[in-house]
Amino acid sequence: MSTAEDFLLIATDPESGKTMFGAPQSDPVLGGAFLLDLVATGRLTLEGKDRKARVVVADRAPVDNPVVALAFARVVNKGRLTPQKSISTMGKQSKKVVYDALLASGTLRRRPAKALGIFPLTRYDFVDASRRDDLLARIRASLLYDQPADAETGPLIGLLSAADLTKIIVDKPDRKRAKARAKVLADGDWATEAVRKAVKAAQAAMSGVIAASTAASIASS
Repeated sequence: MSTAEDFLLIATDPESGKTMFGAPQSDPVLGGAFLLDLVATGRLTLEGKDRKARVVVADRAPVDNPVVALAFARVVNKGRLTPQKSISTMGKQSKKVVYDALLASGTLRRRPAKALGIFPLTRYDFVDASRRDDLLARIRASLLYDQPADAETGPLIGLLSAADLTKIIVDKPDRKRAKARAKVLADGDWATEAVRKAVKAAQAAMSGVIAASTAASIASS
């Protein structure tokens, strides 16, 4: 399963069926997830650092996961992109695509609902919560009990840290500790040097995109 799919699993409330993060975070978080997966599989690489960092296609071979393949198709012919531009491009309106993949796998089912009893919307109920439960247990063990992260939980912790979303994983008394621990784990030894570099670039890019999106949302309200 892709990092984006895993992220939506842990960020979907099994009681309400709601996603536990807002629209300003959605595209950049999922775009960041795609970037990490594509770097980990060698399809993308990062050249340069800081403001000169660019995302470059390293291998045009097909990507097995359909969700990640769609994200890759969005950037494969775009040339050298800034990390911010790459995650914006790959993550744009991708939340529904990722949810559709979870529906197709039988992990979730769609439930129609209404806001204020009038406006139609969609909720997602778990058919099989075993992977979500396993990921949450491992993430919480890393954030609260100093267990090492691994190749699956490390990227998720990095994304949670960048989007300031560790609060959806732990109870209120533990949030300060978890937030600090997430920053350390995001740069841990669970990742290759290429992925660590991608995590840092994705975190910086996500912060910029989320800040801009939040500001735009406030200005239009």
